[in-house]
Amino acid sequence: MIRCDCAYFVEQHLRTVPVHLALIRATEAHLFATVDLPRPLLDVGCGDGNFAAMVRAEPVDAGVDVNAASVREAAARGLYRRLALASGADLPFPDAAFASVMSNCVLEHIPPLEETLHEIARVLRPGGAFVCSVPSPNFARFLLGATLPRAFGVAALGEAYGRWFNHISHHYHTDSLEVWRERLAAAGLELVRWRGYLSREAMWLFDLSHYYGAPTLVNKRLFGRWVLWPDKVRVWPPERWLARRLVRYCEEDPGLNGAYLFLVCRKS
Repeated sequence: MIRCDCAYFVEQHLRTVPVHLALIRATEAHLFATVDLPRPLLDVGCGDGNFAAMVRAEPVDAGVDVNAASVREAAARGLYRRLALASGADLPFPDAAFASVMSNCVLEHIPPLEETLHEIARVLRPGGAFVCSVPSPNFARFLLGATLPRAFGVAALGEAYGRWFNHISHHYHTDSLEVWRERLAAAGLELVRWRGYLSREAMWLFDLSHYYGAPTLVNKRLFGRWVLWPDKVRVWPPERWLARRLVRYCEEDPGLNGAYLFLVCRKS
């Protein structure tokens, strides 16, 4: 059984990824781990498999991604029974093949979104669960680089920063809860519960930590991994302080004042 408390996920992520990723992924791991996802399970946008490895105690039945390098890395982890290099808009599986589908911070990166949601509904069994996480309209507004210019009366500069950050993040969709509810319903997926996550304050740290974690980019390029000293989270004072802050942000529920939305759906 996978533990689902925030402190556990924060420490595990800080040992392997930069702070900004640890903040988001630890919170998402906490949320995903609390949902029962019956098998067979499909992971849409599985990436390198690191996230699924954090939240699943048993192998995932299938995963798809459009990035060949990520699919190879996921295969090396041995967590997926089947992997496919494929788009979410054209899933290589028969109708009603899965009891559950998960997709963590993927849908916002997919231009053919409606087609992808219909494909997810197609491969789900009636009554099957679809669980996903997506950024809300607050994502760009809550960034520190967008907040400070507004505080100093330069709102246009803050808006430009938010647009730039969404651009480099490849965000095509940062929509409200109601937009997502309607979009999912059009695909035959009923939103049964939701939660907001990452408050404005959490996003300030998220923004700043990109610069704090810049050396990890060099580590990844030279050595193939972000963090060269995993135990620093336990002994290095700045990392211990960051871990405490991340646990706090992971546990809070900002509702609609969150930068992200966690959505639990059921196929009608």
